[in-house]
Amino acid sequence: MTNTLCQEEDATELEAQAGARATPNLPTVPYTVFSRSTIRLLTALIGTASIFSSLSANIYFPSISALSRSLHTSIQKINLTITLYIVVQAISPALLGGLADNIGRRLIYLISFSVYVFANLGLALQNEYPALLVLRMLQSFGCSAAIAIGFGVAADVAVPSERGGMLGPASIAMNLGTCLGPLLGGLLVKNAGWRWMFWVLLIFGALFLLILSALLPETARSVVGNGEIEAPDWNRPLLPHAKFKTEKSTRQPSNSFVHSSERLKARDLCRAANPFRSLRLLLHRDVGLVVWSSAIVYAAYYVIQASMPQILEKKYGFNEQEVGLAYLAIGGGVVIGGYANGKLLDSNYRKTAKTLGITPDVVTGDDMSSFPIERARTRMSYAMILLDTLLLLGYGWTLKGKTHVSGALMFQFLLGIIMTIIVQTFNALLVDINPRNPSAAAASGNIGRCTLAAGGVAAMQPLLDSIGTGWFCTLVGLVTGVGGIVAIGLIRWKGMAWRQQRTKSDR
Repeated sequence: MTNTLCQEEDATELEAQAGARATPNLPTVPYTVFSRSTIRLLTALIGTASIFSSLSANIYFPSISALSRSLHTSIQKINLTITLYIVVQAISPALLGGLADNIGRRLIYLISFSVYVFANLGLALQNEYPALLVLRMLQSFGCSAAIAIGFGVAADVAVPSERGGMLGPASIAMNLGTCLGPLLGGLLVKNAGWRWMFWVLLIFGALFLLILSALLPETARSVVGNGEIEAPDWNRPLLPHAKFKTEKSTRQPSNSFVHSSERLKARDLCRAANPFRSLRLLLHRDVGLVVWSSAIVYAAYYVIQASMPQILEKKYGFNEQEVGLAYLAIGGGVVIGGYANGKLLDSNYRKTAKTLGITPDVVTGDDMSSFPIERARTRMSYAMILLDTLLLLGYGWTLKGKTHVSGALMFQFLLGIIMTIIVQTFNALLVDINPRNPSAAAASGNIGRCTLAAGGVAAMQPLLDSIGTGWFCTLVGLVTGVGGIVAIGLIRWKGMAWRQQRTKSDR
């Protein structure tokens, strides 16, 4: 309803903005020369790469009690491995995202997944809590940058009007880890032991590393432009016969995002890998608000995930396998939300463009400098954040009362849908407003999300013990609702103007 009331305001304000638009100087070449089949391949690869972060995080939850018993340590210490996993989730994209923007996506993918494979080998063989703590951090470092790099790949090859169509299917793939991780973890812990979690991740990771080596082309616009510039021999797929591009243009390729032919100097590489580059992005008003809008919802989602094992074990007497099965509810919602959001992103973009009298350019891409992408992406955000708040309240008080477990699982399913739509909407907007460094922008979002999630997990147990699940979820819901509505209002009101000021000063 709130969204409907805003549409009249949108129509008048967007028309006024349209009047200020000058006739754009369209590029002389296509936005990308990668073929449709290659873009579909890239969608599958970035989605699969992104599975590993959520899979590695969620496969772990059903094993908390088993690890505590096996390593003779407390549940609180095992929860610390979750907190530090999230902390490294924030650091890894900040380090690797900037490098991927500058020296290429392919190389960073291969390095990070090599680290991931060796970390899982260590985790499967270790017998001490300190080794578990350190290797979980290394595991997180190896897989957590994949999502940020994947958003960078989408920005490399998909124009804004079609980016949702690429990110939607990729989001479904990445969210399978959320859905299948706890189920797989519960089955493995109960029937084979917790070490087999890490053996399975090792096998999957090694196989995918081979697939990346064989099939993934370089897409970074700083390296190959729109695809017409050849990557160096060492940075090409192992299968040389694979056809990745459409017929080449006879025109001069656009090098607006391409460094000159000289190699990056060591100073440039250090600057690219500087995590403070992503942190500095958070200081800009438009970027900070977009990250906040995503982070508060993500933190609430992670707290729900982390609290499920102990709640289900204590309240309903679930074992590890049953806990894993219970995660299918929220995981299924996440998958559906990822698919639905891909459609919503493109639909909202087209509706905003139609209001402005613009036909989206799917060949060269629209001029984002004077297009209100903030309003396009957030058309339904008021309604979504209000619904998310109500569902959190319902979930908490359902657990507080003497209700059947199906009630809590239904709330989790709906929360999975809504939270995924909100988080991925603002993730896409973050890339849209930072077209020159999309992976670094996605990394800044990751810093915000993981920082709040780590804080939420750290505060979760004391709050649950002191005020109970009902009031705890009420607190989380109110922070999410009030904080989200204020941020969305500012983004829609001032976001475009702040973005234009920021990009003008960066030139």
